[in-house]
Amino acid sequence: MGLGVSVVTEDVEYDDPTSDETDAEREARLDTEVELDQTSQRFVDELVAKLLVIVDEVSGHPLRPYQRPFAARLIESLIIDDGATITALFSRQSGKSETVANVVAACMIMLPRLAKIFPVLLDKFKEGLWVGAFAPVEEQADNLYGRIVARLTSEHALEIMADPEIDETVQGKGRSITLKKSGSLVRKQTCHPRATIEGRTYHLILIDECQGADAKMVNKSIGPMGASTNATMVFTGTPTYEKGVFYNQIQINRRKATRRGARQDHFEADWKEVSRWSEYYRKFVKKELLRIGEDSDEFKLSYRLIWLLDKGMFTTQERLDELGDASMQVVPAYHASPVVIGIDPARKQDSTIVTAVWVRWDQPDEYGYFEHRILNWLDLAGMDWEAQYFRIVEFVRNYSVMAIAVDEGGVGDVVISRLKVLMPDIDIVPMSSQRPEQSKRWKHLMELMDRGMLSWPAHAYTRRLKSYKRFRQQMEDLEKKFEGPYVLAEAPRAADAHDDYADSLALACVLTKEYTMPEIEQSNSPFH
Repeated sequence: MGLGVSVVTEDVEYDDPTSDETDAEREARLDTEVELDQTSQRFVDELVAKLLVIVDEVSGHPLRPYQRPFAARLIESLIIDDGATITALFSRQSGKSETVANVVAACMIMLPRLAKIFPVLLDKFKEGLWVGAFAPVEEQADNLYGRIVARLTSEHALEIMADPEIDETVQGKGRSITLKKSGSLVRKQTCHPRATIEGRTYHLILIDECQGADAKMVNKSIGPMGASTNATMVFTGTPTYEKGVFYNQIQINRRKATRRGARQDHFEADWKEVSRWSEYYRKFVKKELLRIGEDSDEFKLSYRLIWLLDKGMFTTQERLDELGDASMQVVPAYHASPVVIGIDPARKQDSTIVTAVWVRWDQPDEYGYFEHRILNWLDLAGMDWEAQYFRIVEFVRNYSVMAIAVDEGGVGDVVISRLKVLMPDIDIVPMSSQRPEQSKRWKHLMELMDRGMLSWPAHAYTRRLKSYKRFRQQMEDLEKKFEGPYVLAEAPRAADAHDDYADSLALACVLTKEYTMPEIEQSNSPFH
């Protein structure tokens, strides 16, 4: 991009991922989190790999590359007993239900037998693997349940079960099917809000087409069916127009994934990923793209995996995709023209975030808006304030800075005073946390995004950075609120939800609204 600087080669981490937890949350996490030593993890990985071979044998065809990580995580959760809630957002007819059915059939056959060999690890399956197959309506439940039954009664599965060391038979019909000798069973039920759910106990709870599931039914009636077994839950589906239990769990899993060392509990495969492995699928979806249009709601929901949640959200996944520059990496140093910086100081459960933003000062549009580009982020979660001050100064000195906006709420006034002493040559601008001033910041940020006057690094390498993932997740989570004449934005009231990156960005960008254009030598954008 002609910047004349080297790109970042690693994502520097200074944060303890658990530092923003309350005491109760920390205690709950320590009680439920499963951490394995290297030897144990290696053993589990080998066992998962062997079970995946059985999965392929039961189905008669190997899992595709985008299905395999999802299948492996499901099996791992059952083995290590971490009670995970796993989400899979796959495009229509891409094999999400098929993946679940294949894994369930193989585990119903094998886990009770492995429980005799590894009683400490798999003791709870000694009387069978009990599976509940749920969906919002009967027909959808039939689809998932029918696939599992078809796998268990297939020629491949019957051949495996005929092995003298397994010697298993399938019995039952209607709403449940059982493996006679091991005790494994699968039962179909609906999660319709008017359905009467019988009290059952399961080791594995499956909810297919989860985007249509009733949250109260899932949380109040279905979830407790796994209480006595620390059940693994699997939610599969596609996007829709509204938030619900599926959307919320996906966001929880995405936030958890930003923690160092966390296991991946959310999996996605859009039509482009599926098309890499199926020529028939590629041709069909291409025809649908031409027939209904790439930007139609139907295509976005079914194949592009875009949630259409405009109402109440600050922005959309689609708009965030559009504003990210796939050719741009983070810029660790830049002195060719003045940049603006926003600092959102940490509160008790948040991180201090510093955002550096390049501005095309010499070419405002007809309404006076400048082009903005995020150059870099600095995330200082978990650091004591004395260390943070010097990390901020070190970061800022990598840029030619016009001004720094700091939120004066909370400890902000102390931070402002200290930074003025440490950087007397830079204009440190206090920003009020009162609603009128906050509203001004958020409205300006919305205007920039709506006009396409804001972008950020979204290179393939950059998308792997922790800072980028946190920025993107917080922007997706950000909710818009109206309080009288004021427009505000904040993170949802949910675990691990924060808005520090968004606040820092809004603080930086509002400086270009408040300040007159500095006198600089006219030049072309270094980013093109």
